[in-house]
Amino acid sequence: MHLFPYQPRKHQTEIIQLISEVLSNHRHLVLESGTGSGKTVCALTAALEYALNYDKKIVYITRTNSQQQQVLLELRAIREHAEESLKPRLFGVGIQGRANMCLQARYNTELSQGTAEELSKFCAAEKKKVHTSRKGCKYYRNVIEDEEKVEETYRWVREKLPYVEDFIEYCDRKDLCPYEINKELIRDAILVVVPYIYVFNPIIRNMLLDWLSRDEDDLILVVDEAHNLPDYLRDLFSSQLSYWMLKACIEEVKTYGDPKVSISQISVSKFCKTLSEIIRDLRDTYVYSILEDGIRNRNDKQDAFLPSHEFETEILSRLSITSKQLDQIIEDLLVFGEKIQEYKQQQGKLPRSYVHHLGEFLEFWMNLESEQYAKLVVDASNGRNPRIEAYCLDPSIGASVIKKFHATIHMSGTLQPLEEYRDSMGLPGDTILSSFPSPFPKENRRILYVTDATTKYDEIIKDRDIAGRIENYISSVCNTFPRNTMVFFPSFNILSMFQSKDFFKKIRRSVYVEEQKMSQSALMDLVSDFKSHGAKDGATMFSVMGGRISEGMDFPASQLEIALIVGIPYPKPTARQRGLQHYYEMKFRKGWEYTVEAPTARKLVQSIGRLIRDENDRGIAVILDWRAKRFKKYLEDLRESKDLIKDIQKFIEN
Repeated sequence: MHLFPYQPRKHQTEIIQLISEVLSNHRHLVLESGTGSGKTVCALTAALEYALNYDKKIVYITRTNSQQQQVLLELRAIREHAEESLKPRLFGVGIQGRANMCLQARYNTELSQGTAEELSKFCAAEKKKVHTSRKGCKYYRNVIEDEEKVEETYRWVREKLPYVEDFIEYCDRKDLCPYEINKELIRDAILVVVPYIYVFNPIIRNMLLDWLSRDEDDLILVVDEAHNLPDYLRDLFSSQLSYWMLKACIEEVKTYGDPKVSISQISVSKFCKTLSEIIRDLRDTYVYSILEDGIRNRNDKQDAFLPSHEFETEILSRLSITSKQLDQIIEDLLVFGEKIQEYKQQQGKLPRSYVHHLGEFLEFWMNLESEQYAKLVVDASNGRNPRIEAYCLDPSIGASVIKKFHATIHMSGTLQPLEEYRDSMGLPGDTILSSFPSPFPKENRRILYVTDATTKYDEIIKDRDIAGRIENYISSVCNTFPRNTMVFFPSFNILSMFQSKDFFKKIRRSVYVEEQKMSQSALMDLVSDFKSHGAKDGATMFSVMGGRISEGMDFPASQLEIALIVGIPYPKPTARQRGLQHYYEMKFRKGWEYTVEAPTARKLVQSIGRLIRDENDRGIAVILDWRAKRFKKYLEDLRESKDLIKDIQKFIEN
């Protein structure tokens, strides 16, 4: 514990000892510890101690920039507390994707939207120009030519341990490439903090390993907010082809030529138009239903399962080609797409080709014969952008690399049931599963629920008074108690339903509303304004469970004292969700528990967790849904309220 920079809270010594044992035995740990319990500093303390003694390095992966900042903040505290002889070795850096760290991308909208692969190609071309002429990226040129400025930057980073955003700003002022500077700094770092993709994208992972000059078995992997990782991997290893992407392909060939593909002599544009028609027709057939008067109706369906070979069968039939000819078309698309990429690169543009993306998707789709994927047709953007999708059901497809690391620590405040995470990620059966209770006084938090409200669709349809009761509960609490109050809805759709009825006008204080497509900076400004009311007359914030506010933001003390949970955030019964549930039922015999109950409980617990961040915080949460009692095992202090206003008043007075 000599590296631990604070007075230990309850359970922290035990957590550090547990992690130390896991590292010593080259094991894997799935750790749940309540919000605000100091998981980050505990993991860093144990991992740094071990890394210093056994010449290892730590790769700490996070989902958001704010989580990345927290890791570097704790590293600063640890280094400040450590003895002088250790301080130079306690050096760490944070890295973000090229889109964030490339200064050219910062000032160029097209570049800022590039993928990691596209930006990598663009960067390589710019660096080549620097070495062969006076052109190319000025930021990279300064890195290789201005040694004094580079050394000054190295010294500043080693002294300050800056957040990534501050580091980028510093490099911007010095006209230096932060990405290239970081590559050199990493070699001396004992800790590197990176987004998930740096570990789970094979190309980017190999690049990171090269920078570190280490193999996986020389690295300790720490996964922050691990409950997000399975869904992240499902999305990362899924693939889709949309109507809009095919339109982009057609626009691309107007500019760069419209060659015939394969011996079939079909033009690229005709091929893309045919695929567009097929996707639209598949959507109409499987997602829509036809009413008696011939009008198509969605019936609130978003997606549907697609028979395994339906898409390719339609292509062969409509174009009168063979499977061999289709394979040749795909190969020709890839070759033509590469030529477009090369031409754009020569022009100093982002080397993006939609035709190449199309070829990659078709190659992936045609070779997909796995029960670990579901083939779907999806109706997106209110019918304007239908798509087909190969949805990854099994995140362990992309998680196999985890077993190569020396040891791994998977942490979150909401991971129950721990077996579900272990099984989903394909971790070994001997993985250590450990859960620690909240270290804060139980009397500082109260969780209530009412029995006469719900967001269950069929009950709201039967009883028109339910929505009114929910409105009355929200307005009564907000207007009675001048405390900062957060109202969490299951989805933006339900939030907008209340907003559209002018319900917010009933609330007699400042009201803030999170919008679905709000930028990160706008959201941070909104949250800052909301927090500032805590010391005044209180305010109300309307948000959603499972969103950016409910999962990644702190509201200490009076910044948040009351949380109203409107309904239970069960996943929508889409084809994608049914496929996931069926897969887990067949694989683990726990379809409902793993894919419905556990994710719903996590969203509830995460939202309630905004209330208590340290031992001095006090807060009360109210779930406006009778189904809350189903989650008693996740919320042990859950109680029914017969008189909500009276119960809240009693808690506040006590």
